[in-house]
Amino acid sequence: MPQYAEVIIDLVSNAVDRPFHYYVPLEMQGQIRPGMRVEVPLGNRRCQGYVLRLPRESAVDTLKDITAIVDSEPLLTPEQLALGRWLSMRFYCRLIDAVHAMIPASFRRGRRPGDIKVVEPTEQAAEVNLERAPAQKKTMEILRQKGPLPGPELARLGSNNQVIRSLEKKGLVRTVTVRPDRLEPGGGDGEEEQAPLTRPHLLREEQTACYDRVKRALAGVRPEKMLLHGITASGKTEIYLQSIAYCLEQGRTAMILVPEISLTPQMIEHFEGRFPGRVAVLHSRLSVAEKNRQWQMILNGRAKVVLGARSAVFAPLERVGLIIIDEEHETTYKQEEAPRYHARDVAWWRARYNRAVLLLGSATPSLESYYEALECGACLLNMKERVTPIQLPPVQVVDMREELKAGHRFIFSRLLLEELNGVMERDEQALLFINRRGFAGFVLCRECGHVVRCSSCDVSMTLHLDRRIMCCHYCARETAVPETCPSCRGTKIRYFSAGTQRVEDEVKKLYPAARLIRMDRDTTAGRHAHSLYYRQFREREANILIGTQMIAKGFDFPDVTLVGVVAADTTLNLPDFRAPERTFQLLTQVAGRTARGPRGGKVIVQTYHPRHHSITTAAEHDYLSFFKAELENRRQLAYPPFSDLLRFLFSGPDEEAVFEAAVWMTGRLEPAAGKAEILGPAPASLYRIKEQYRVHTILKGKALPRLAPGIKKVIREYHGRKGSEQVRLAVDFNPQVVL
Repeated sequence: MPQYAEVIIDLVSNAVDRPFHYYVPLEMQGQIRPGMRVEVPLGNRRCQGYVLRLPRESAVDTLKDITAIVDSEPLLTPEQLALGRWLSMRFYCRLIDAVHAMIPASFRRGRRPGDIKVVEPTEQAAEVNLERAPAQKKTMEILRQKGPLPGPELARLGSNNQVIRSLEKKGLVRTVTVRPDRLEPGGGDGEEEQAPLTRPHLLREEQTACYDRVKRALAGVRPEKMLLHGITASGKTEIYLQSIAYCLEQGRTAMILVPEISLTPQMIEHFEGRFPGRVAVLHSRLSVAEKNRQWQMILNGRAKVVLGARSAVFAPLERVGLIIIDEEHETTYKQEEAPRYHARDVAWWRARYNRAVLLLGSATPSLESYYEALECGACLLNMKERVTPIQLPPVQVVDMREELKAGHRFIFSRLLLEELNGVMERDEQALLFINRRGFAGFVLCRECGHVVRCSSCDVSMTLHLDRRIMCCHYCARETAVPETCPSCRGTKIRYFSAGTQRVEDEVKKLYPAARLIRMDRDTTAGRHAHSLYYRQFREREANILIGTQMIAKGFDFPDVTLVGVVAADTTLNLPDFRAPERTFQLLTQVAGRTARGPRGGKVIVQTYHPRHHSITTAAEHDYLSFFKAELENRRQLAYPPFSDLLRFLFSGPDEEAVFEAAVWMTGRLEPAAGKAEILGPAPASLYRIKEQYRVHTILKGKALPRLAPGIKKVIREYHGRKGSEQVRLAVDFNPQVVL
């Protein structure tokens, strides 16, 4: 009796974005299972693909045979296969894009899951004197202390390929391929120190009530979504830890997502200290060997808890009982490339599949989550008090327009300078926050008004003073800083708007003896930079930390007594309906970084819009008032949570072709859009980036997922249209940024 297999081809191409049917040869019957990789013929070539299912019959008359089985075990679990189909439909991506999101790239390249090449000592190593070769001696000491290590880890610890080759020639080391369980738990993951063990803390009354409610949900048999709205320093992390411990006691597993890699070092300390040897860490800064080791810990069941950034939501945990999303409001949980998923939506799908609990935590919940908790049946848990005797810090708003009128043209207001002086005199710590990297927002000629812009992207270029260059933060194009205006040849060039680098430069001038750390994307490019800077500041090797939004949340430094927000308006005037919400969230989060120790603290917010409701409510730590005001604005404009958005973004080098494609697509969408409102086509706010023109159309309406089958059909028609390859189409369900 013939057997059939439904296979998705492992090619990122719209032309093969559908299942193909093949015969299962007699000798392979009983060996092939859904989720396995197989080799199949496609036209005149052979390709790999993933078996989706084994249907009992096929409507295709002429089928070819599967030619080979690639893996002895499935790479995709039944849950992942179902999740992939849902991702493809909800977020309008190719099915193979969804598959790739769920499996590490090294596994897809043919490496046996978990295999790692490591350097290990031979038996001769103990007999050789290396006093005359200090570099080789150091490498051997590292291997004796830490055991077998991957080459990249040895390099990070001070060795190099030449030293390893010399030791290999002497027969003192060898390179072997091993399974991760041969290595010491945690070895080579970038954390040299073992986190100290910790015990559960005694919960306060509010914490106890929230924890008891989570326990009841974990003991139940139905999936449940819960929002934990707790002010900064109210003890949310302890709720997470004790809830996970209870989940593990029930014989189930747990995962916790954090929005920034910069938060991972602190979280690792918390979770490794409470669950030693049972935590797998997943994020994009891990090396291939490190990621393989963590992944294998999950697959073989050693890891019961997964901690990581957005993509960790796909970790192949079995028997999931609890999923926690910390700082659930953060936009970093939204993937900007296909598949353009939101981790919060994926987590809720997995919670429903596993009959688990999804716990969302934030001091400033997204309007969508808070509205759902109030109006749509999700459970709302509140913690309004800090666990420490120090309450929320006072916030003083400085009107920078008045500073200018008074003749004070410095980037720091007089009040902020006064408070910084006090911090330095008392040997305390301060955070200076500005949501812009580089030295200046733009370079402007005061004679003619010309702004230096990127020739490829039509956005202003940013000055980086340390290298004396200007850089476009969209395409990375660099150019020299002009001495005269390119337009009028005038010499009155001025640098407008402060960035992290300029703030650092000004602080150095004011306080030459200050010990500074700057954290932005420029300074934290290295894999372990976040961990290094976090530890340096925690151990008081610096007294002023300057940074972008990566320092605005999660960090707990008890000696920080001052937070200065240098420019609160950076995000407020973006052409995006979520700009007020993001401003409120950032100000509230960064304000929460102080007053965490016995010395207390205060916050200075500098702004040109002191009466905007985002700033006034943030200054009062009043989320509910902000929520009511902003929700009414959303209601009037029918924006989320009162609707869904579906954005179609067209881009290409030919302006006319881009508009033509957008008009064609928009016309085809009208019958499929139902009652949804169609906005556009119109130029995107960032109209030209990397020499690509950008035009978008947006659908706005209730329950857009119901329209997905018809819209997917229109998308397939677009990709089959002649010349469609000249204009790229990106479809984004409920985008977090519309620029």
